[in-house]
Amino acid sequence: MRGFLIFLAVLVALLVGVDLGARFVAQDRVASQLQTQLKLDSEPSVDIHGFPFLTQAAAGEYPSVTLTAEHIPYRQLRDITLVADLGDVTLPPQSLIDGTVRSIPARTVTARAEVDPADLARILKVSDVTVEPVTEQTLAARGSKVSGIDPSQAVELTSTTTVLGQQVRASVIATFRLSGGQIVLSARDIAVDAGDAPSSVSGPVTSALRSRLGNYSARLDPGQLPFSITATDLRAENGKLVVSGTAEDVDLLGGSL
Repeated sequence: MRGFLIFLAVLVALLVGVDLGARFVAQDRVASQLQTQLKLDSEPSVDIHGFPFLTQAAAGEYPSVTLTAEHIPYRQLRDITLVADLGDVTLPPQSLIDGTVRSIPARTVTARAEVDPADLARILKVSDVTVEPVTEQTLAARGSKVSGIDPSQAVELTSTTTVLGQQVRASVIATFRLSGGQIVLSARDIAVDAGDAPSSVSGPVTSALRSRLGNYSARLDPGQLPFSITATDLRAENGKLVVSGTAEDVDLLGGSL
């Protein structure tokens, strides 16, 4: 009995190894074809989800696939991360075997472009910037200057700046919206970040800082979403501004990034 269990364990390990190896080859071939077809500077990451892989490959049907392309430059932005979550992807087994992937149709696609804070800092002409969500408590602490703001449509931008020779951390409440596919940031209030001791910041510095509020308003063009998807949603997530949209019945090799 013990010998049989050892044999069974070895067999399972071998099958898992074969499954993982086949998955890796398939992901690599799809990624290579996408890089060529979509004219990307570097090979994207392709993750085929679900186990076992071989049963999906035999049927040529993949319920869930994620495509990630990083460091994409577009217009005024230099470091966009593009992510596409694909549902019900069809890929004939023979195309993976011989490497001739000519079409990758997906029933559903949710694509998003993530704007790196370094890009945002460069556009705002500050040395650095962090992007944080806004809460009701944050707005209440700011008072009437930010009354009427929807927390889900606002962010807190914090950056280091020099005012009257003194270096301080500026905290800006800005609303955001989509307009013509572009991100529109509208600064509503600016203050010295709570991390700076109030006694260390003079009144003139605070007044001079307030005169810079308009510098934190900007328009950002995140570029075309993957596969010509129209951007319909904008949110702050994990320290980034994220533009996203959905589409149905998309051929990955028939679109462009």
